[in-house]
Amino acid sequence: MTESTRSGQVGLIPAARRGWWLFLIRGLLALAVGVVAIVDPGATLAAVILLLGAFFIVDGLFAAFKAFAVMRSDASWWLLLLAGIVGIIAGVAVFAWPGLTALTLGYLVGFWAIVTGIFEVMVAISLRRAIRGEWLYVVFGIVSIGFGFAAVVMPGLGLAYLTLIIAIYGFVAGFALIAVAIRLRGGAA
Repeated sequence: MTESTRSGQVGLIPAARRGWWLFLIRGLLALAVGVVAIVDPGATLAAVILLLGAFFIVDGLFAAFKAFAVMRSDASWWLLLLAGIVGIIAGVAVFAWPGLTALTLGYLVGFWAIVTGIFEVMVAISLRRAIRGEWLYVVFGIVSIGFGFAAVVMPGLGLAYLTLIIAIYGFVAGFALIAVAIRLRGGAA
């Protein structure tokens, strides 16, 4: 099957490839979160809250932008939009209540990661026709869900453990999203 035949059958291929750089930016943001969490594990709760709030908002904005500007031709564009909206709401909640305790932060981060992960897996399923290696995006979604359950089940881990979980999540999600961006840019279908 030729590329033009594939793109004719699946309107997502050109749209996803045009938006490869959005996956790259989201991956770099996730890596930045991981690096900061490792480099300064003694960061105060306030710094972690602000960092997560900013990440939630920026990641949500990029997901929403990608849904409207890039993925609009795909029938499941609204899933990515919902993931973006959840991220923006979680980020605004973090900034609205900066005095959140580690326990509340654990729940907030956990629920955000679970909801975002579910939507990301659904988006990955729709990408399976656009690229080979969509499993990397599925990994991102599954890591989000696993991270979310860990944060919800064990919210009292304390800041040090929460920071470690955030670092691991940042690295795994970052590398998965960057790999998806590289595949999309290279046209590996």
